[in-house]
Amino acid sequence: MLTRWAVRLMIAFGCVILLILFVIIPVGASFLITNGRFRFPEHGAKTAQSVGLEVTDAEFFSSDGISLRGWWNPGDASMPLIIFVHGLNRSRLELLERAAESNRRGYGVLLFDLRNHGASGKAYTTIGIFESRDVCAASQWARMKAGARPQILWGVSMGASSAILAAKQCPGFAAIISDSSFLSFRETVGHHLKLLFRLPAFPIANLIVAVTALRMGFNPDEGDVEAVVRELNVPIMFIAGTEDRRMPPALAQQMFATSPNPLKELLVVPGAGHGEAFAADRQTYLNSVYRFFERVRYNPGSFRKPGGS
Repeated sequence: MLTRWAVRLMIAFGCVILLILFVIIPVGASFLITNGRFRFPEHGAKTAQSVGLEVTDAEFFSSDGISLRGWWNPGDASMPLIIFVHGLNRSRLELLERAAESNRRGYGVLLFDLRNHGASGKAYTTIGIFESRDVCAASQWARMKAGARPQILWGVSMGASSAILAAKQCPGFAAIISDSSFLSFRETVGHHLKLLFRLPAFPIANLIVAVTALRMGFNPDEGDVEAVVRELNVPIMFIAGTEDRRMPPALAQQMFATSPNPLKELLVVPGAGHGEAFAADRQTYLNSVYRFFERVRYNPGSFRKPGGS
């Protein structure tokens, strides 16, 4: 009798463990990814005025109707304009100092909050898949404001991934700064599951991805950043930090090797954690980026007008 109860208890315990691992964790993690609106404390400047950047408010809508808000300064009409794309749980403030420095050099700048972030409209977060629509909307709005001036995308973490994915959806960008991008939606879910919770990527990450894709109605392969890089003949500078455990330098090196454009560059900043290359070595970071812009700008055929030959 005691043995029978022990067996039943073990079976019940096993069922509970399976329920937690294969139902509760995947569903809970999916909702955490898409429904969270947590925001990390912003470091550095909190207002455009504090860094000497004069801005006007910008508001536009993504293709699926999400209201997006930001700041705009047209800069010198003879210079390209830069669209800045922040990371997960951040806001336009993350890239404010970089935008101010760019504007001092004559570049037009557009900073905006992605969906479900900052002052923009509430929506589901999809770690780059739907956010790429926001980047395309920003590009279209800037095109209406500044005409056919060359556009550059400058993104960090999820913002970098969103920028690269957008470059496939709405092509015509002159260059991309990809700071701490991940390889794909699938890969980053699996990697973070192991990194943060010490859980195996297979099969739990697969279930999280499947549940999220089903709930949001997208194909998770739409978030394959590396596959898009392979197709893009656009100069991309990949930036990583040696101490980044979330998106290690190996990922940037892998995408650098994948990129077909001969003007691509790779910058690995010693001692920098995730998305912290700018903070770790501001001078090297900025000098490298603006040299890259100049190199691309004066290369024959670069910074051409969209649709041009």
